[in-house]
Amino acid sequence: MRTPFRDDRGAAAVEFALVLPILVALTFGAIEYGRAYSAQVTVTNAARVAVRSLVVGGTTATARAAAVTAMTGLPNPSSIGTAGLAACPTDGTVPSRTVTVTYSFSSLTGFFFTTRTITGTGAMLCNS
Repeated sequence: MRTPFRDDRGAAAVEFALVLPILVALTFGAIEYGRAYSAQVTVTNAARVAVRSLVVGGTTATARAAAVTAMTGLPNPSSIGTAGLAACPTDGTVPSRTVTVTYSFSSLTGFFFTTRTITGTGAMLCNS
């Protein structure tokens, strides 16, 4: 007479080996997504800080420095690109400024992507 479950001795190990790659991919995917989302929030905040520095009377150099300072949580924040950095005119011809900050985000694992460009935009009325 055969004992029940005798033929199932390695089934749990085989099932675990089949499911493990999916679990690892989901785990690292969640980590990468969280890092990318955090970087997106930081870059958007840096754009907002830069445009605010412009509209309160700052120069393009102080706005760029403010954006770099706002991105201190990211690796290599000095490599950001900024577009739209121009001081507000005093004659009121341009009512607002928009600053776009770009950042090259590197993947931690390289499994899903290696680098992505993250863009944040900030807009504000001049003399406000």
